[in-house]
Amino acid sequence: MTDQPYEQEWDAVPPGSAPPSGAPGQPYGAAQPYGAAQPYGAASPYGAAPPYGAAPPYGTPEYVAQPYGATPYGSPSAYGPPPGYGPPPGYGPPPGYGWGVPPTPVWPAGPGRPGVATTAGVLGIVTGALSALVALIFTIAVLSGEEDGPSVVLMLGLPVGAALIAGGIRLLDRRSPTFVFAGALAAVVVLFLTLVVAATTLDSSGVVGVSVFLVFALPLPVLTAVFARLPATVGWAAARS
Repeated sequence: MTDQPYEQEWDAVPPGSAPPSGAPGQPYGAAQPYGAAQPYGAASPYGAAPPYGAAPPYGTPEYVAQPYGATPYGSPSAYGPPPGYGPPPGYGPPPGYGWGVPPTPVWPAGPGRPGVATTAGVLGIVTGALSALVALIFTIAVLSGEEDGPSVVLMLGLPVGAALIAGGIRLLDRRSPTFVFAGALAAVVVLFLTLVVAATTLDSSGVVGVSVFLVFALPLPVLTAVFARLPATVGWAAARS
């Protein structure tokens, strides 16, 4: 130094090599010694790693590696493809009948009901219904005071008609045709008995009226009795047992 107040000693600091502001006493570009604290507010050299344990600069995201196999939050897990639908299961044969239900018996003429048996059953029901209706009418007449011999005899048609209806239903259910046959014979007997009583108690005009009634009423019980005793009807009903 000289006695001049503003004269610089060129030997101490070369021209143009003044230390940067903020880092007194440290040459520009010189690395900071290991473990030395960075001066507050001083910028690190470009590309230099921050000291160990120092917090990253503000605004710099810190990358954290995910463990192996961990799925990041929010990402969907990988699922396999949905299981395919197979073909629908087949339906097996329907279960057989239990031991308590006997099989349908087969008679020599076939498994179905013969037509003559159906005719006998239907005729039994129709004949019984008509016999009961006529007997009910004569019963009302007798109870009203109109008493005569034929009307009293025709009242027997009520039990005869009930027997024919029950026998026809049983025959259609493959029961014995005996009820149908016996009811038809009883209806024929009642009609002839009515004619006999009319001939002994009524005049000629009354006998003619009863005779005409028998002509229209007799065919049904006769046909019912015939169809009920045919071999096909009897054999079909007997094959049940």
